[in-house]
Amino acid sequence: MKLRFALIIIIYLTSTAIATLKADTKSQADTVALTGNWVNQLWQTGFHINDPRISYPRFPKFCLKVYNWGDRVFNHYDPAYVRSTGKNWKLTLDATGSMQSYGYLFDLPGQKTGEGKIRVRSNIGYDAGVHLSFMAVSIGYTWNMNKLTGHNDSPRSTFNFSFTCARFSAELLSQKTQGNTVIEKFGHYNEGKRVNIPLDNTRRNTFLINAFYFLNHSRYSQAAAYCFSKYQLRSAGSWLVGFMYARQRVDMDFSVLPDEILQFKPAMLPAANRFNFHNFTAQAGYAYNAVMPHNWLFNITLLPGAGYRRSLIKADKRPLQEMLSAGLDGRMSVVYNHRALFLNLTVKANASFLFNSDYSFFMSSEQATFIFGVRF
Repeated sequence: MKLRFALIIIIYLTSTAIATLKADTKSQADTVALTGNWVNQLWQTGFHINDPRISYPRFPKFCLKVYNWGDRVFNHYDPAYVRSTGKNWKLTLDATGSMQSYGYLFDLPGQKTGEGKIRVRSNIGYDAGVHLSFMAVSIGYTWNMNKLTGHNDSPRSTFNFSFTCARFSAELLSQKTQGNTVIEKFGHYNEGKRVNIPLDNTRRNTFLINAFYFLNHSRYSQAAAYCFSKYQLRSAGSWLVGFMYARQRVDMDFSVLPDEILQFKPAMLPAANRFNFHNFTAQAGYAYNAVMPHNWLFNITLLPGAGYRRSLIKADKRPLQEMLSAGLDGRMSVVYNHRALFLNLTVKANASFLFNSDYSFFMSSEQATFIFGVRF
């Protein structure tokens, strides 16, 4: 009994001494003077921006104070529901597939079933990229895989900037695509059945600003599902309110089609279309993070919207049209976290609807992205 008690005392004293030695070592490291300018000092601390040993000049110190204020005000979470990953850096590899869809529906008296329907879609564009991120700043490069493989290649470019914090999320998107589209349905051609007719002169330019606010921002984290900078510890959801502005131009010239196909064109459809939209939309929706066993997270976000659309159809010199518009922004994310590593599948869709007395016009953009990343 005495021997057992003595062993317990020895083990306790040894563990206490080791813990004290580690604490002293860390304390000594934290008091070691840093050398060089403030950038070198920041590097020596592993980019711990709030290390008191860093001698910031006046302007960087002001920027740091503004950042810390914003972090306190806009990035506060309930620690029982959301926790930071504790890492500032991320390296990601991603693969993306995207496509666009368009549809016309003419409702004219006396027409056959399906005679007023036209459906056009792009072939899937594949991209692969690598990105290095530090906090909210990211730099990377994306390869057009269709161009590398020579399969369904078409000119396209995309610029995307997004920012997400606890209270809100904002996104800016500029996208240009050209050609690489097919007609799947063209009036009553082929008895209204599905076809696959190339239409390579299609052009689409999109400029979009989208922002929404999380009402339950203390317990729900959008960043956990789409930025991978937070951990959602318990399932939670939030109502969203937001605003979207979009400017879109869509050019489609059906006059290049053979006469045997063009004769099935609905009478109200100009042979050459050029739509120019300015869309202002108020949005309201819901987002939910479901925390699942074994470090899995599932997110669903739906934002329907309605607003005002100002459109100009240049093909037949129609006057400026002002009307109500409708749209839907939806996204889904599945995340797996394993220590510093994470895997993600994200699916996004943005749909827009135009209605007037002659016809309805629909266009959408769909995208699926697989991401493998590491935090450090």
